[in-house]
Amino acid sequence: MTNCATGIDSRKGTAVRADRKINLIKRGRRLPDEIGVGAALVALIAFVSLIQPRFLGIDNLLNLVANNTIIAILAMGIVFLLATGEIDLSFGYILNITAVVAGLLMIAGLPIAVAVIIALVLGAALGAFNGFLTVLFRLPLIIITLGTASMYAGLSLVINRSGSVVPPKEVTNSEYFQFMGGLSEFPISPLILVLVVTFIILSFVFYRSRFGYRVTALGSNPEGARLAGIPVARVRIQVTALMGLLAGLCGVLFLSFRGAVDPTTGSGYLLPVIAAAIIGGTPLTGGTGSLVGAILGAMVIAVIDTGIVFLGIDAVWSTFVTGAVIIAAVGIDQLVKAQRRKSRN
Repeated sequence: MTNCATGIDSRKGTAVRADRKINLIKRGRRLPDEIGVGAALVALIAFVSLIQPRFLGIDNLLNLVANNTIIAILAMGIVFLLATGEIDLSFGYILNITAVVAGLLMIAGLPIAVAVIIALVLGAALGAFNGFLTVLFRLPLIIITLGTASMYAGLSLVINRSGSVVPPKEVTNSEYFQFMGGLSEFPISPLILVLVVTFIILSFVFYRSRFGYRVTALGSNPEGARLAGIPVARVRIQVTALMGLLAGLCGVLFLSFRGAVDPTTGSGYLLPVIAAAIIGGTPLTGGTGSLVGAILGAMVIAVIDTGIVFLGIDAVWSTFVTGAVIIAAVGIDQLVKAQRRKSRN
């Protein structure tokens, strides 16, 4: 009897190990979540290149990435927010006000490095203020930033007196502005280098750090995260501060690349940035996100915008097409997830 029981237990153990091996094999065969948006990007580039071969030029593609670095960086910040189940509407105006403050400080004679640091700190502070209000009033971030976006826009207009901020020539002719503006002999745009470095840092924070774990845990199950001892309020404020810091970085990059900032700067980033994160596969439900997907999503939008011009179509259609791509991306994502749930069952 004992031998029989032992034989049954042995067979059960073997079956369990076999099931585990099968699951591991299935996981190994599972394609990355970003494969869809990556394939879409390649298809779009191929389509436009068939009609306009010069679109595929290396210089053109590098310029495409450089010109959309700001959207890609902001989209990675939105990934953090979406992973917590939140969304920010004020980042474009934080970008604006930090660029304005940096420019005015340079005009006042402060060293460029000091002006940049102050702009970054200001961006993080404004983002943290969003998070503080969210925690204080226990309201969704989207509601809070609906108000703070208007506050930041109005504050920027007061500071810059409703006009453009243009640093003097002695500032814009400096080595820093010449380098960031792509006027030096450096072979690759420094904006691309900033994008790569930012991606590496954010990837470590999101995927490898305790903070990243807390972000996804908060988005997956806020109550469960609280019961597990995660400081939910602090994490919310830290995530919004990170978003503000990235917006401040982009404000500095915009000023450095363009050499000036006007009252409307930043207002047009809302749709393409959020669209890039969603197209890249980050769900609105929270709990997960893809930084690689955010960058690929930003490039998809960039190819659409540039491709429309290359194809001779009126540029006003780009916003319509971007909206349609968002709907398609969300719809396809839901279908894929439903199919995966079926396959698991």
